Order: sequence, then structure tokens, then C-alpha cells
Amino acid sequence: MALNTPAHAANTNAHLRLMRWVWLVAAMLILTGVWLHLSPFNALAMLDVHQRDMGPDAFWSFATQFGDAGAAFLLLLVVGRFAPSGASMAFKCLLLGSVMSRLFKTLIASPRPLGVLDPSLLHAIGDPPSAANSMPSGHAMTVAAMVGLCLFMFPKLAGRPLLWLPLVLFGVLVAMSRVVVGAHWPADVLVGAGLGLAVAWLAWQWDQLRNWTPRLNSVPGQFLLILIELGLAIALFASQTDTAAARLAFDVIATVGMAGAMARYANLRRQQAGKA
Repeated sequence: MALNTPAHAANTNAHLRLMRWVWLVAAMLILTGVWLHLSPFNALAMLDVHQRDMGPDAFWSFATQFGDAGAAFLLLLVVGRFAPSGASMAFKCLLLGSVMSRLFKTLIASPRPLGVLDPSLLHAIGDPPSAANSMPSGHAMTVAAMVGLCLFMFPKLAGRPLLWLPLVLFGVLVAMSRVVVGAHWPADVLVGAGLGLAVAWLAWQWDQLRNWTPRLNSVPGQFLLILIELGLAIALFASQTDTAAARLAFDVIATVGMAGAMARYANLRRQQAGKA
């Protein structure tokens, strides 16, 4: 009977609306990105961005680190503690995103801007890659998947613009940073963002079919999550960066991860003490 309550019906309708919007935006981003990739406007847009004053280099170098897969996964695990199936969906999102990113990059094998354009025409920030495998942008895919998954984790955000607008703006800035630092073409970012939203939806759907929460909420599962959070945090603290702003970003994310691991451990101790 509980499944027929007004609250359940409202949540179901909210999820359906959210799914429609996610797929609509994802399709628009992918189609626009593919069109741009096949047109001369891709290079023109890239050059136009690098001829403008886009603000402090440190800001973009800081922002772009939030599209790093390890950093995003760590943040999702921390935030996911406050959602019923947060960790379960975060794992699925990481697995799907890793496979999809590698698959498309290998199939398309598109050169990066610094591998095609005269470096003097670009205002590169830090040390962006110049090899192939530019399409799609992995960072844009990651941050879009992270934003989309947060909306699926917390569907009530969809009805509160004051909460979801900053989240979306954050995702847009991180994705845009890949063009500004000189690592990706605009088309790469659009397609990557669209694919990231699709990854978030697929992770949510997968979680509806096979939920890993009971195992992850067990004592061994919680210790596994603590070890993963600590491992990712240590890896970020120890990672080499090309700018001071990038170093700061990784340190901030790693600190959040360490705090999340300690909070998870403290909560586990309280649960075990309550059962004693």
C-alpha cells in the first residue's frame, strides 16, 4: 500500500521529469557537439576563446581539477553518504564513465588543439596534453556525470532552483575550463558533457535493477569505502600538479575526502557501539 501514497507518486513524477530533462539536455549537447566537431567553427570558437581575457589563470587551473575522475569519485563518495544509494550509484557511474570515455576516445582518436594549432595562438594554462584522443573531454564527462548523479541522488533539488542552479553552474565552469586551459576543443566539451549526463542516468537505472547498498552498508563494505576514500585522498595529496592553483584544488578535495572518511569511521563506531 505504501507504494500508492501521494508522496511516492510525487517522487516518481519528479524522477520522470528529471529523466526527460536529462535526456533532452544530453541529446542537445551531443548533437551540437558533433555538428561543431564536423564544422570549421570548432577551431574558430577555440581561437576566439583564447583571444579573449577569460580572467585569472589560477581560477581556471583550480576549477579544471574538479573534472579529474579520482577527485570527482572521492567527492561523490563523501556526498553520497547523505543519499540512500549514494555509494552504490557512485561506483556504477565510475565504471560506466571509465568504459565509455576510453571507448569513444579510442574510436574517434581526434587530435587535441595543441597538436594541431600553432601554440602561439593559444593561451595554454599549466601543461595541457597535446596528444590525440581529444574527443570527448573526459573532464567534461566526469563533471556532468557528477552533477547529474547528484540530481538523481537528491531529486528534491530539481524543484529548488537556488540549490540546483549553483550545482549546474559549477559543472559548466569546470567543463568550460577544459577549453580555456587549452586541453580540449569546444566540441569535445559539449559531447563529453552530454555523455556524462547519459552516464549518470545509466548509473541510476543500473542501481534500480541491482542495488549494492546492502553490501556497502555492511561493516566490511564500510571499511572498504573508508580505505578507498583514504587512498584517493592520499593519492591526490601526493599527485604532481603543474600550477599552484591545481595543487590547492587537489589539497582541498583530498581534505574533504579525509574528513569524509573520518566521519564514516566515526558513524560506523557509533553503530557498532549501539549494537553492543
